[in-house]
Amino acid sequence: MDNTRRTFLAQAAASLGLMYLSGLTPEVLAQAHEHAKAASRNLDVQPFRFFTPQQAADFEAFAEQIIPTDETPGAKEANVVRFVDFALSEIEPQNKQDFTKALEALNAQAKKTAAQAASFAALSSAQQVEAMKAMEKSDDFGTLKGYVLVGFFGDPADGGNKDEIGWKLIGFEDHFYYAPPFGYYDAQAVKEKA
Repeated sequence: MDNTRRTFLAQAAASLGLMYLSGLTPEVLAQAHEHAKAASRNLDVQPFRFFTPQQAADFEAFAEQIIPTDETPGAKEANVVRFVDFALSEIEPQNKQDFTKALEALNAQAKKTAAQAASFAALSSAQQVEAMKAMEKSDDFGTLKGYVLVGFFGDPADGGNKDEIGWKLIGFEDHFYYAPPFGYYDAQAVKEKA
């Protein structure tokens, strides 16, 4: 048996890690998830951290065209704009420049669509669709659309998907933790035990 100090420290660290992980019960994970959701509800009343009011209005108008409100809630009700504000401030600040560039491209296309328009949000719904169609194959469009989808279907703890609107729309049930089998390997192990 190798009794070096390095071996001892590695075994001690592994033991502490196992003790920590064994304490993460489904109940503890559910409590943490509820705490995160409660904290995200306060985002509705906070001032924007990334967006200017005009940028928020332009992006929200874009998001409403991607996932409109009809017989089901849309991007506005799901709080997509708040998710993106949080994501670009806290989760992915390295993407601020690309997102700002995409918004600028959206507003440039709005001006091409209607020269008198002050911004994308100022266009009529039909003009917004026309502007979006003109740029839908661009990377800028993909950036904006990607954030709409993540904000609509992502974890509500991050400020979007308010009241689990997106999850309810697709029938997803969040159980606050993930139980095995996780994939092919776990499923095979379960079969072998049976």
